[in-house]
Amino acid sequence: MTPFRRIALFFSLLAPSAALAQTEPAGMMPTTVVTADRFPTDPDKVTSSYTVVMQEEMQRRQLRTAGEVLKTVPGVSVQQSGGPGGQTSVFVRGSNSNQVLVLVDGITVNDPSSPNGAPDFAHLLTENLDRIEVVRGPMSTMYGSQAIGGVINLVTKAGKGPMNGAAFTELGTRLQSNSGAYVRGSEGKFNYNLTFAGTFSPNDTPVPARFTPNGGFVDIDPYRNITLAARLGYEISDNTQFNFFARYIDTKLNYDQVGQEDPMANGYTSQFYTRGEIEGSYFDGRWKPVVGINYTTITRHDLDYASPQNLLPNNLDSWFNGRRLQADFKNLITLSEQVEFVGGVDYDRQWAYSNTIGSFTPFTQAWGTMAQTGLYGQLRLNPFEGFNLNVGGRIDMNDTFGNVGTWRAGASYLWAPTDTKIKASYGTAFKAPSLFELYGPGPFCGGNINLKPEYSRGYEVGVEQGLFDRKVKAGITYFFNTYQNLIQCAPPTFTLMQNVANAQSEGFETFIQISPVKWFDLYFDYTQTIARNVDGNAPLVRRPGDIFNIRAQFRPWENTLFGIGVLQVNSRYDNSATTGTLVIPSPYTLVRITAQWDVIPSVQLFARAENVLNQVYEEPEGFQAPYFQAFFGVKARF
Repeated sequence: MTPFRRIALFFSLLAPSAALAQTEPAGMMPTTVVTADRFPTDPDKVTSSYTVVMQEEMQRRQLRTAGEVLKTVPGVSVQQSGGPGGQTSVFVRGSNSNQVLVLVDGITVNDPSSPNGAPDFAHLLTENLDRIEVVRGPMSTMYGSQAIGGVINLVTKAGKGPMNGAAFTELGTRLQSNSGAYVRGSEGKFNYNLTFAGTFSPNDTPVPARFTPNGGFVDIDPYRNITLAARLGYEISDNTQFNFFARYIDTKLNYDQVGQEDPMANGYTSQFYTRGEIEGSYFDGRWKPVVGINYTTITRHDLDYASPQNLLPNNLDSWFNGRRLQADFKNLITLSEQVEFVGGVDYDRQWAYSNTIGSFTPFTQAWGTMAQTGLYGQLRLNPFEGFNLNVGGRIDMNDTFGNVGTWRAGASYLWAPTDTKIKASYGTAFKAPSLFELYGPGPFCGGNINLKPEYSRGYEVGVEQGLFDRKVKAGITYFFNTYQNLIQCAPPTFTLMQNVANAQSEGFETFIQISPVKWFDLYFDYTQTIARNVDGNAPLVRRPGDIFNIRAQFRPWENTLFGIGVLQVNSRYDNSATTGTLVIPSPYTLVRITAQWDVIPSVQLFARAENVLNQVYEEPEGFQAPYFQAFFGVKARF
């Protein structure tokens, strides 16, 4: 048994058995949770497993991307192909990366033009976010398609009070630089929040050294990201507010093929997300409606010219564009102190277009569209103090594959005298076929208009315990999910996408959080996941069986903060980059150290070291992860 396994066993025995709730150090707890029920909800009344990482925590831990935040969230596995900008996939509780719904300010960011509709977390920066919420488990009842593994929601902070702002910049020892600035505030009935963030990294090659002979060619793969974001609000009346959200992301990445240098390959992305909404509160707050409309466009352009390292690139010139138009009308109706109703209607129309030119294929075009309307409702019951029961259902009407229904029931009970919370839920979920899976060109793995949605069922049970006035908190959740009708490129001909696979996942998420004094916080979590293809009795790849996460923060002086974090990823399967057969990559341990000093209240110096042990590992197989790098920076506020 490894030392990390002994630690996990020890804490698991200390922790009562089962429901994961907030995972922030003391003082960082959210006052509400938005994503679980689509409206702000008291954390003690949430019946789902969730994690909320607040902006203050991201700043203290110096987390610059959403992927960095999610790496240390229980039940979540992050796979980044190389350094900054490399494709980053997120797996929740063993589900596929395209079975997680991702929102930014209520806007779906899953790319309609990607082959499986999965989002790429590589380009999502954290500057000036208010929080990142992760709700785990089947959530299609509230959100419709893709919310099989859960929902990840990035929320921008609203402007408030006199104008204020901040700017930071940092430089790493491998010459990666990150910068950001914001200005926010309010003036009369108008509030605003404007953000700029940017990243540049020279990037070491992601091609592992084992693929490069001594003296062989090795290139670098620079990455650039420019992000602009805005959140604006206007108080139309005392009980009606208009909000506007916009985010623009422009990136460029030089990339390589799996196990092969490709100095002429470049990828460009342009992403634009926008939302306008009107929210109200009427009849003394008993009716709170929100009506909104979203528009998204994501364009990707891949260029690859012949080079001595890659004489015949597979894709010479490829364009992809995904667009999405969404509208929603949601309501929170308080019928009595014990009964609330959440319900509404969603509309989602998406388009995808692609054209490609390859060394072995002529000019190829593909285009498709799909629309879906969903009706949902959920009762939130509080029949007596401490007990909460949610029961909801939904029907989605799709113009391609017809109708699909989902439902969810969850309950929690908080016994205040001992600060013990028990939680359980059961739900169903689905994922619509992506436009590429429906309309993609052949001759191999072509689209199939007859595909049906993927379907899932899952449940969880757990308990959470607070001790010593919540200076100590511990909990553990058991989860189990089944997946049917999974879409794959099917043998023996591999000509069409088909509903051919079934899978299941189960495991535990456990945590303990200790804040004995104001100047010290200790946090530990452990996730065990078993995910298998039940048809072939084979493990699902890129789902670690064991993930350990330990971190501590020390505040020896009022203006100084030190932090250390250890992330251990153990047993997992992947496909070999050379043969395609199942392999078991080596475990790895990542140590991260941070420090910050407030020179004066408006000026802060900070530093951090990543991959302190300089671990050499591949995640995923065939992509070299970043080496050790130290950063030094400064932040100013006004």
